[in-house]
Amino acid sequence: MGKRRKSGAQELIGLPWQFSAGLAVASFVGIRWLLPAYLPNTGPLSGMASTLAPLSWIALCTFGALALMARLRSLLQHRSPKPAPEAHAAARASAPAQWSLDALRSLEWKRFELLCARYYEAVGFRSATLAAGPDGGIDIKLFRVDPAQPLAIVQCNAWNSRQVGVKEIRELLGVMVHEKVGRGIFLTTGGYSADALAFGAANPIQLLDGPAFLGKVRDLPLEKQAALLAFAFDGDFQTPSCASCGVKMVAHESRRGAFWGCTHYPRCRTTLQMRS
Repeated sequence: MGKRRKSGAQELIGLPWQFSAGLAVASFVGIRWLLPAYLPNTGPLSGMASTLAPLSWIALCTFGALALMARLRSLLQHRSPKPAPEAHAAARASAPAQWSLDALRSLEWKRFELLCARYYEAVGFRSATLAAGPDGGIDIKLFRVDPAQPLAIVQCNAWNSRQVGVKEIRELLGVMVHEKVGRGIFLTTGGYSADALAFGAANPIQLLDGPAFLGKVRDLPLEKQAALLAFAFDGDFQTPSCASCGVKMVAHESRRGAFWGCTHYPRCRTTLQMRS
């Protein structure tokens, strides 16, 4: 679904307040004094001079009000929402020393996706991950023989406490048909509903839940397990990435509870519910 286009007033409110204030002064001076100087003394346009004075005040008040709203927006942006320091502390948890289901489920969604790509590279595939933004139902493309035609497409979903339903698996099948790819793989840190498992079994889609994917990682040679462990838990592996920008998000508190917000706000208004 496309984004609604902002109106001119909304765009101005999103800019620094000094911009609208400058427009207010410039429009007042231009309409009140500069424009009348170019009007002829006779003819049909000569009568416009009497209407310009009221218009200059309207322009001054309009742009002045937008400047005031932009200033208020700037002040509110700095005051609310308040950061949640405890969430930042949680994101700086120490890296685990070995693979476990809890360790796997501590990964933020993007790191989990990249880990899945690294796993398939470790077993012999060439993987291609998509940049941040709408992915069209594809997180990873796997190649083995033909470098231009993927052998399989992979969808990753870091849902720990929520089951993946049949809707998500049907969507993956639809993408497979559209991309003319014969195999699909769905990975989640949680589990699947019974309908999702049945639909996957009836179609060329492999469904891997958290324990199953963890088992595949543990089946790798020890040096490859260690390499994946070092990659997955390097740096900040818990703070989620913005799905639109790809940058790390910032924890906030609001009246409705804690949430993650993009550091590029207000240019990017992507938010993410904070996992309990």
